[in-house]
Amino acid sequence: MNDSIKKYDYIDAMRGYAILLVILAHSTHAIPPSSSSVSTALSLAGTGVQLFYIASALTLCMSFRFRAALELHPLRNFFIRRFFRIAPMFYLAIVFYLVVDGLAPRYWAPDGIGLFEVVSTVLFINGVHPEAINSVVPGGWSIAVEMTFYLVLPFVLLRVTSIKSALWFLALSLVIYVAAAIGLRRLLQGAYAHNPHLIDGFIYMNFLSQLPVFAIGIATYFAMTSRYFTPRNLAIGNLLYLALFVAAFALPESLRRHITTNHVFISTAYAMVALNLACWPVQIFVNRIIVWIGKISFSMYLSHFAVLVLFAQTGAIDVFGSGDAACFAYWLSIVGLTATVSRITYALVELPGIAFGKRLIERSGQVH
Repeated sequence: MNDSIKKYDYIDAMRGYAILLVILAHSTHAIPPSSSSVSTALSLAGTGVQLFYIASALTLCMSFRFRAALELHPLRNFFIRRFFRIAPMFYLAIVFYLVVDGLAPRYWAPDGIGLFEVVSTVLFINGVHPEAINSVVPGGWSIAVEMTFYLVLPFVLLRVTSIKSALWFLALSLVIYVAAAIGLRRLLQGAYAHNPHLIDGFIYMNFLSQLPVFAIGIATYFAMTSRYFTPRNLAIGNLLYLALFVAAFALPESLRRHITTNHVFISTAYAMVALNLACWPVQIFVNRIIVWIGKISFSMYLSHFAVLVLFAQTGAIDVFGSGDAACFAYWLSIVGLTATVSRITYALVELPGIAFGKRLIERSGQVH
């Protein structure tokens, strides 16, 4: 490997599948499928965000551990890279959605957008408050979670250095997740009794709820770098995971539904997908189209909300009708227009931001 991190196409492919799932989840709100079986299958599309998180954890573990051995200031450089990877496009999204949507009350901000919501979003700390976490930029909650993960990851990797310690960290994150969910519900139920969706949304969208997903991603990285990561062992692991998945359906219905639809459980499936793509990156799943979509997926994530509104407000959505075929045709149309817009913002906003961060690091001297 040279002085740049080796890029793995399967990780970009994972990002590509993640954004396709996220857009599918949001597009089906407008044109839902007509059959119950398709509706059930598509109900988990929103967990594409967790697939993003798994891909992010893998990439960052690879890059941070590699660069830490080469750079004079790896921690500082890590934060510079992360900021200029996210901030330029996210700040453009803040301005765009404030201009388009204004400050009026909305689903995630019943009292409207104020200075606190705007400033906290600019500072990436909107994840600390139910009315700020997702109100300024649609989907902005996941950016707050991602940036918080950037903040804590270098310090986690000081302690987590093997698959064993990664599994202990995962266990700890699960305890934190459950405790935070119970504590937040008790804390918020008085203030938001008339807006229970804010309580439920915040419990799901806050960083502590998503921490186990990142922990699964970190454990996946250490599994990949372990000497036990072989095709034979992975095949055995696939069979064991399949058995676990089937066993879950033997549970009582209420418990089974809670487990199999939980974002942490779904993330274990995404971890298995990552392991299999890393071991067998077959072209049918890791191809040029899905890899390209993965590269522009951040722009697609932030812009597809605007494309959905455009289709609705111009009446273009009426062309599709209803039913399963209409549902998928509408989704593909949203993906196509979003990708077209995002190709431009990726070239004009994201890449210059990444390049600027790189120049800042290079000016101060980056390697031993």
